[in-house]
Amino acid sequence: MLEPPKPEPLAGTGRDFLTGPAIAAAILLLFWLAMVASLRDKSLTYDEGMYAVAGCSYWRLGDYRLSPEAGLLPQRLAGLPLALGPYKFPSPESSDWRHSQLSALAYNWFYKMGNNAQRMAASGRAACGVLAVLLGALVWAWSRQLFGPKGAMISLILYVLNPTILANGALMTSDMASALFFLAVCWGWWAVLHRMSAGRLLGSGLLAGGLFVSKMSAVLIIPVVVALAAARLIDGRPLPLSCGRWHREISSRARQGFAFAIAGVVHAVVVVAVIWAFSGFRFAAFSHPVPGDSFLHTWDYALNEPHPTLPDHAVAFMRRHELLPETWLFGFAAILRRTESRPAFWNGACGETGWPGFFPYTFLVKTPLAVFGVCGLALGAGWLSWKTRPRTRQFYATLPLWVFSAAYWLAAISSHLNIGHRHLLPVYAPMFVLCGASAGWLGGRFRWASAALCGLLVLLAAETAWRFPNYLAYFNGIVRPADGYRHLVDSSLDWGQELPAAARTIEQHPEAGPYYLSYFGMASPQYFGVAARMLYSFGLPYTREKPDLELTKLPAGRIGEEMGRLQREETTYDLMGVVPIGNDVYAVSLKNAEELRLAAGTYLISATMLQPVYYPGPWGQWNRRYEAVYRQLQKAVQPLLAFDPAARAQSFKRYDIDTVIPLLDQFEQYRLARLTAYLRQREPDSTLNDAILVYHLTDADLARALD
Repeated sequence: MLEPPKPEPLAGTGRDFLTGPAIAAAILLLFWLAMVASLRDKSLTYDEGMYAVAGCSYWRLGDYRLSPEAGLLPQRLAGLPLALGPYKFPSPESSDWRHSQLSALAYNWFYKMGNNAQRMAASGRAACGVLAVLLGALVWAWSRQLFGPKGAMISLILYVLNPTILANGALMTSDMASALFFLAVCWGWWAVLHRMSAGRLLGSGLLAGGLFVSKMSAVLIIPVVVALAAARLIDGRPLPLSCGRWHREISSRARQGFAFAIAGVVHAVVVVAVIWAFSGFRFAAFSHPVPGDSFLHTWDYALNEPHPTLPDHAVAFMRRHELLPETWLFGFAAILRRTESRPAFWNGACGETGWPGFFPYTFLVKTPLAVFGVCGLALGAGWLSWKTRPRTRQFYATLPLWVFSAAYWLAAISSHLNIGHRHLLPVYAPMFVLCGASAGWLGGRFRWASAALCGLLVLLAAETAWRFPNYLAYFNGIVRPADGYRHLVDSSLDWGQELPAAARTIEQHPEAGPYYLSYFGMASPQYFGVAARMLYSFGLPYTREKPDLELTKLPAGRIGEEMGRLQREETTYDLMGVVPIGNDVYAVSLKNAEELRLAAGTYLISATMLQPVYYPGPWGQWNRRYEAVYRQLQKAVQPLLAFDPAARAQSFKRYDIDTVIPLLDQFEQYRLARLTAYLRQREPDSTLNDAILVYHLTDADLARALD
């Protein structure tokens, strides 16, 4: 690989040690500890439990039906310590397992089977944090090669102090894995293009394989490697070849192009081999299929419409001829369908196909201002150095970083999937490598620039320490953190991580009750001791646990006795009577009016639930049509909200039991949508780590909001 000019060494001085590998390793160890510590008091984010249960199933059962679209490598890594631990696992005989009900399996595994959910989360996150450490090491090494020891240390400091990296680095998701392997493939392929050997080919191919089992967005690397190969051909230097003791140089561009094509084929073969290896060298996703077993979605869903960049019929062709494992093909097809449209929120607007400005905006408001300052100094140092060194050679050395960044930004801007700033993780690492150029100011005649650089790094460290441990909700001040919910939600701010904070608030301020919670996430409020009545939440039915309407099978000959027991024990329910279903008799219990009505108290509303993005019915801003539906629903459920149990039971006879549950669910969804439309017009009384909004509402407030 091209070696750019390096600064003269300072042999025998303490500066060597301060910028050397030992200090870099110590910084990365502290970085890993900081990531894990920042998550110690956080509940699982929305996706983590599902990734973990899928990864554990790969190890324990050798079955790949769960979450095939999320990346086999990061899920295996998240699931490995849990598969080795003493944790009960859902039965493969259950209906949830057979039909790949990922949410139900994850919820039951973490919160209903007696496992220690917090210990499980800590183990999986600690394992996944290793990927962030490896990416940090690569940032340091590449920057050291380009800009010397001082530049490498600046790049590493920027990396380990970045809130987005700290927030996502140890989560049990695929985002950090893709960021690592995107940069690693650029590094490995660039090395192959400058000296082609068997070892480099194999190593680069394995890195590419790691990328393709990390995230389905791996296909974005294809135009990058083609562009880099073209740039290398234009450069025209001889290409050294080696295999063992055999060495040769190729000067002809035509022959170099042929060699690069062969290298591409080798990479493709290795990638395919890695995909097969991570799928157990088996085509079928199901290890012991039983008639009726299925993925979460059907193949018909995944292959319904051709995709403009890679037609789904190509996936069908590969499936028919078993060219790649079924689990990878299904995951790839499903992710193509899913990215065609997705509900999202940005600056007060809701959309389904994204906005070109979404990711540039998140980058602007969620990247520390000090980083922008260092970027400016790096550009200035690069411009000055061009006056004394060959410009084309200097730029050429950093070309992979620029090409990948441009390609990824282009893909991000055109993306329809605008649900989280985390999807920009892959652009941070190359940016931090390039920021190593700012080391050119150190020790030079421009002392003001050197002082500014040191001051910016100190400011970044202070801000990062101040915001510990709430890095997911970080905003840089262009948007005030307390106002973040007006601009971004979902995994850019509120991803279900603040249940422990909610539990502490309720415990410390019982006088502010009753408490109500609308939660965006898949963790269990009950497990964390959140003593609040559940409002409509996107994670239903799991987060509520107890439904509004319960059917209890009554034993023959003991109907009266069992009814009496239910009346004594189910204090939050009123008995509505009995109904025959088939040959059995069931008691019908409906939550009492106090549980179903809303009263003055404290309302904890997840920022993502405050915005009208995840309401299947009243999606988007409240309007007259939604108001009309709400009024109809309100009128329909009014008899069920009576305080007199006898009156409720009498009214219940007029309802079809099959329609009561969907009626109540729809009413509660519209009621919360109307309530949040009102709450969006006022400031919250406080926030829980900027992710959950706290409102103290009186009866008069509720009357204005709902009636």
